[in-house]
Amino acid sequence: MWLIVKNLSVSRKLFVCFSSIVLVVSLFCGLAFWSLTEIRRATAENHETQSVLKLASDILATLVEQQNAMRGYVASTNGDFLDRVKKYGDAVGPLLQELQDRASIGGYADIVRSLPEAVATFNREIESALSLAKDTSTLQSMREGIAKTARLTRIREVLKGLTDQEQAASLARNEALSASFAVGMLTLLVGGLLTVLISFIVGMVLARGLGRPIVEMTDIMRQLAGGKIDLTVPAQDRRDEIGAMAKAVDVFRANAAANARLEDEAEAQRTESERNRLRLADEEKRRAAEMRFATAGLARALDRLAQGDLTTSLDEPFAPEFETIRTDFNKAVAQLGQTLTAVSQATAAMDNGTREISDSTNDLSRRTEQQAASLEETAAALDQITVNVANASKRSEEARSAAASATVSAEQSGQVVASTVHAMERIEKSSSEISNIIGVIDEIAFQTNLLALNAGVEAARAGEAGKGFAVVAQEVRELAQRSAKAAKEIKDLIRASTVDVANGVKLVSETGTALRTIEGYIVSVNQHMNAIATSAREQAAGLAEVNTAVNQMDQVTQQNAAMVEESSAAGAALASESAKLRQLIARFELRTGAPMSVVSGRVASTPVPTLKAAPVRRSMSAASHANAALKDSWEEF
Repeated sequence: MWLIVKNLSVSRKLFVCFSSIVLVVSLFCGLAFWSLTEIRRATAENHETQSVLKLASDILATLVEQQNAMRGYVASTNGDFLDRVKKYGDAVGPLLQELQDRASIGGYADIVRSLPEAVATFNREIESALSLAKDTSTLQSMREGIAKTARLTRIREVLKGLTDQEQAASLARNEALSASFAVGMLTLLVGGLLTVLISFIVGMVLARGLGRPIVEMTDIMRQLAGGKIDLTVPAQDRRDEIGAMAKAVDVFRANAAANARLEDEAEAQRTESERNRLRLADEEKRRAAEMRFATAGLARALDRLAQGDLTTSLDEPFAPEFETIRTDFNKAVAQLGQTLTAVSQATAAMDNGTREISDSTNDLSRRTEQQAASLEETAAALDQITVNVANASKRSEEARSAAASATVSAEQSGQVVASTVHAMERIEKSSSEISNIIGVIDEIAFQTNLLALNAGVEAARAGEAGKGFAVVAQEVRELAQRSAKAAKEIKDLIRASTVDVANGVKLVSETGTALRTIEGYIVSVNQHMNAIATSAREQAAGLAEVNTAVNQMDQVTQQNAAMVEESSAAGAALASESAKLRQLIARFELRTGAPMSVVSGRVASTPVPTLKAAPVRRSMSAASHANAALKDSWEEF
């Protein structure tokens, strides 16, 4: 058995172990769920029992109220009692029907089967008593026998039987509920202990089947990392992941042995490389001698070149590796001589150009100063306009603040009206509550009158012994009637007050509507003032930006004038530097054998109109482009 478990893969070992735990937990969870289901069913049945008992109590209370109303009519012949008899009689039917429906579901239909007949008998007795009470000839006899009329004895017996059965059933269900709860607790306890035991066994199996081999494999890998390769890797005969890991570690061991062999071969190769290095050193000495010869010839040529001799060249050949340097040096010296000749010829043209630039910059300086004066006057006018617009913006802000204050006042008035409406509504609500209290007082007076009537009936039965009690009952009855009359008068006064309060609420609501309309107009005016103030601010900001732009243009124009002066000075400096450049070029000697001063003399003797033509055209073109750029700037402004 252990061999089979040993050869299983790690995933299957884990699956078997955790499946056993899940199976046990699922079994005991199912038992616990069954116990909870039984508890829930018993609880629902107990709730149904409570509903049935409440329904039976409501039926009995309604019948008692109907009986009291009938006796009240017999005692006082007040028509209000007939309405109460009818109201309670109508209310019994739905309650009785609901009880019968639940009886057919709950299994107590036999008990309540006789209840409709008993209720019907009670209603017939009620109707008979009311008929006799309406007849003045039988009214007195009816009052004397009212205590034995329309009794609820049979109905009470039926409802008591229903109550006893439901209470017994509820007691049995409570006992079953306790038993189910005990079974559920025992199931959870046993299941928890069994789950802990199985988890311990599974942990031991996993520790033996997975933990110990992995620890051994880790020790082998640590020894391999330390350089020890004469090892025997265990667990290679296993067919799970640990066996595959052992085979991989054995491959690492074999690779380590191969690496040691390769290191020996690398040592032999290093010896051969040292011999090659010595041979290359001899070759480097030969190349160094050739380089010294080449650098010595190059140094002599550079020394002559530093003295200004551009006719020098390297005529002796170098080694093949350095022959390219000699050729490139000769080409560079020849090109340098040609370049200096061209520079000397261009220097004379620069003299004429600088004079043209100096004259043009002087004219431009005068025009720039005139333009700066005009821009300064424009900036002053814009400053005055900006101040006027800022004052207008300030006045519009003050008007907007006044409109905002009016809006706040209108909102506060609306809040006051709303508070008044709420106060009137609370007064109306209080009047309604007082009316309800008066109704309760009226009901108490009615019940007191009824009790006094019943007391008079009982005193009449007592004969001579009850005469004093009859007098007291009569006084109590008169007091109750006066209380009812006073309550009715108070109710009428409160009804009139309620009407007046409703009219006041209506008037206050209309006032609130008018104030909200005024508030809307003020808000509209405030919005227009905000728009005017915003427009004024934008105009002020726009003029400020225009003023800033004009000031910047004034500054730029003044800077341009300064730059023109600097350009004129730079032209003079350029002419001076050009003369110095001619002197420097005269130090060099070209291959023609003549010094550079002769070349400069030829350039200076060139006809003047030919030299001036191109600079004049360039100056006019530059002035034209400058005027076009200035025109574009003014149009954009």
